[in-house]
Amino acid sequence: MNTVECRGLSKIFPDGKDSIQALSDITFTLPSGKIVGLLGPDAAGKTTLLRLLCGLMKPTSGSASVLGFDTVKQAGEIQKRIGYMPQKFGLYENLSVEENMRLYADLHEVRQEIQPERFAKLLEMTMLSPFRTRMAGALSGGMKQKLALICALVSEPELMILDEPTVGVDVLSRRELWIILRQIVNEGRMTVIASTAYLDEADYCDRTLILFEGKLLADAPPAEILAKASKYVEKPTFENGFQILLSGSVPPRLERKHPVRADAPVLIHAEKIIKKFGSFTAVDQVSFDVRKGEIFGLLGANGAGKTTTFRMLCGLSASDGGVIEIAGVNLRHAPSKARCRIGFMAQKFSLYSDITVRQNLEFFGGAYGLYGDKLGERVEWAFDRFSLRNFADSNTGKLPLGYKQRLSMACALLHEPEILFLDEATSGADPMARREFWQRIMELADNGVAVIITTHFLDEATYCDRMAIMQDGVITASGSVEEIIRQGTLPDGETPSLEDAFVNIIRNFRREHEHA
Repeated sequence: MNTVECRGLSKIFPDGKDSIQALSDITFTLPSGKIVGLLGPDAAGKTTLLRLLCGLMKPTSGSASVLGFDTVKQAGEIQKRIGYMPQKFGLYENLSVEENMRLYADLHEVRQEIQPERFAKLLEMTMLSPFRTRMAGALSGGMKQKLALICALVSEPELMILDEPTVGVDVLSRRELWIILRQIVNEGRMTVIASTAYLDEADYCDRTLILFEGKLLADAPPAEILAKASKYVEKPTFENGFQILLSGSVPPRLERKHPVRADAPVLIHAEKIIKKFGSFTAVDQVSFDVRKGEIFGLLGANGAGKTTTFRMLCGLSASDGGVIEIAGVNLRHAPSKARCRIGFMAQKFSLYSDITVRQNLEFFGGAYGLYGDKLGERVEWAFDRFSLRNFADSNTGKLPLGYKQRLSMACALLHEPEILFLDEATSGADPMARREFWQRIMELADNGVAVIITTHFLDEATYCDRMAIMQDGVITASGSVEEIIRQGTLPDGETPSLEDAFVNIIRNFRREHEHA
């Protein structure tokens, strides 16, 4: 018996007079005892498909069965037998690690007498044993994800369904979560279906289902996808395979036309900046400079302090110590003068979804002090530069994700800033949209704009002239890609990949932090 069978599965969501086709004619079968990766960008249909498999919603057409039970007629039977970890798993932050486990064990009617042994095994597997009495709210992002996973595993389900379990956690924690899943599957205990927007995580899967705009682009082992890409690239990545599925080819690597000059003026100067929230120090004496025409990456997991640092640099949040200068202007002494020199593109775009594209451009242009002919001229520039003219009078909320990204960047650049801040700006975008985005970033940098960007994608870090890795509010390493790799090379080891260097740097930091 197959673990999952989907036959012509479709889901349409009504949206006023219109409708949104979230899934279209999805058909596949999954055997037991495998790790299956559900891959694709945001809005591909991943979460909708997983919720249908859990029996949490009904399909518009088609059918699905899980563990031999119909997802509509026998949803309750399915839910008794599966573990489900949604993107926002319901941990109770005022309960300890063990108390959270006990709560979920009781909810799933796990017998009291077998709970201690099961808890001990799960805690050992996830290396959470030393933290069993720690409050969940005091755990790091990676540790919270591990706790959420073992709470879902405590009932020993036949099928584990995870919706983006690694989103927002550091590279090392992501790797550790996949190792745990592989260990469970290899013990013959269950089948795992896990969705992810990180295409490199396909390497951890036995099989991949690739979704794009609600359609199933591919159903194959990762090696098969890579084999197709190997015809075009010497050392292909899974993202190259995705690009072939979308466009039939792999575009050449992007390169800077004008590398940043070593004597270029400093446009962003941060010196020992601090931010506290009560007794918690979110950013602790962080220092770095960004020069004119430089692309500077700020990397780290959710909760590392990146966004808090961004908000201080943009003047959106006052620092509790240190010095910030924007284009030579002290942010504390002349905040308005400094802020007019910067553009900011937030993680969730900060667009107004209930007004048109033109109205968003006019609103943000006005907020940056543009008016009259100059505002009209810059709006026309945005239409042409970002290919938005055909959407000028369209409702912003109904734009495809890639066009929302274009509009958000256009809004940030209307006033021709010297400095551009980009906070997780490519999160959820497909590989082609990300490439287009980076092409624009490089053009801006070549024209002298200083760019500072946060990202979870390590391949994007290679486009940065320099980067800093943040962990627990401090910078643990900084420099060019080559310098980061050197800092992450073990004393007796070979030269690592950038990802392995990141992992080594984070491990060293944790080791030192634990003994501090």
